[in-house]
Amino acid sequence: MTQTVPRFDFRIAFRVAEDIGRSRDTNEDAHLIEPSLALFAVADGMGGHPAGEVASKLAVEEVRKSIGSQRTQATMEHYVRDPNVESRRQVLARLRRAVEHANERVREEGRLDPARTGMGTTLDVVWLARDHAFVAHTGDGRVYLARPSAVLQLTQDHVEAERLKATGVLSHHNRARQSRLLNAVGLADHVDVDTLFVDLGKNDRLLICSDGVHGQIDSEAELAELLRTGNADAASRALVARAAQRGRDNATALVIEVADRFVKRSDDDRGFRSRDVERAQLAPIFAELPLPSVMSALAAAVEIEFEAGALVPQVVASDLVAYIVLDGLVRCEGERVVTVGALLFPESLVSVPVSGELPIAAERSRLLRLRADDFTEVCRADRQLSCELYRRLATHLARARQRGVPRKPKESTPPPK
Repeated sequence: MTQTVPRFDFRIAFRVAEDIGRSRDTNEDAHLIEPSLALFAVADGMGGHPAGEVASKLAVEEVRKSIGSQRTQATMEHYVRDPNVESRRQVLARLRRAVEHANERVREEGRLDPARTGMGTTLDVVWLARDHAFVAHTGDGRVYLARPSAVLQLTQDHVEAERLKATGVLSHHNRARQSRLLNAVGLADHVDVDTLFVDLGKNDRLLICSDGVHGQIDSEAELAELLRTGNADAASRALVARAAQRGRDNATALVIEVADRFVKRSDDDRGFRSRDVERAQLAPIFAELPLPSVMSALAAAVEIEFEAGALVPQVVASDLVAYIVLDGLVRCEGERVVTVGALLFPESLVSVPVSGELPIAAERSRLLRLRADDFTEVCRADRQLSCELYRRLATHLARARQRGVPRKPKESTPPPK
């Protein structure tokens, strides 16, 4: 059964499924479903650490308290009335601060009780408004977005292997170290929080899950099949049932299904589908392509913001990625500076990693990120669009080579899978 939630333009259905796991005596996962705030979260207390189940519960409680505060609610109300880029940034800042509050709470409880010293938890939060989802992430839980044409992994695991891949260095040795969690609520006085913003439409599904779910599923194709099973209840149960068959860890899957739109707005949200689509159309693979075709291709895109000085990685969420610049300036190898409409790492879309210095955001910049696997899935759904996009991509790469644009394909490192 669907229901409405405040400030969100669609009816939704949601369900959570859990399994304790064969090797666990307690469930250290916790989840938050708060329809009155259009707020959802999953936390996974860290195994091997004291009081993981306490940390996860404290984290989701603190997020609920922080998001429910009068000041934070006022920030969201302002965004709903005037959804420009700056008001969106304020919402993301409030969401980031909610996770930071959770970190402070868990750290404080650990200091007060020696038996809880060192406790920690991963945390993934989804906050719905208008026709968008605001996402916050820390740790190795994940958030996925299933669209009719693609399933997108929105978050990147905060583990050693992902850090090495993002910087272009990954050893196949010492795998235990590479799976080490680098960032989570409670691990240190400072917590890094990834935030992002995605558009939603009818029949989209969001999955928030602990690593006890995604770690037991062999491929994104299998995960996509399970996530699209039946309704939200059936999908959550299918995901956890598959995890329980193969894993020993706690498993939690929270599925949110976007149903019919019941609020129609006449104002321009100045977001992804208006001004930014026009900017994306400046990219070499989209120039002069009909708008419906551009929109189909952008079903695989996620908006990301980089602060000035931040590196722009070629590998995210275990996959090669390309970017289209929407706002700001990005400095590439050889001091070349690019701006709106530039396509970074085009080789990623044909699964070719490249060597050289990573681009750096010269100022705060908004980029559209396209993972190679997601782009391929969109192309498989439309053969005619696929032919046109790959033709344009080949032309662009050939011209770039003729111009002598630096960055050469890596010879020793195969594309990540």
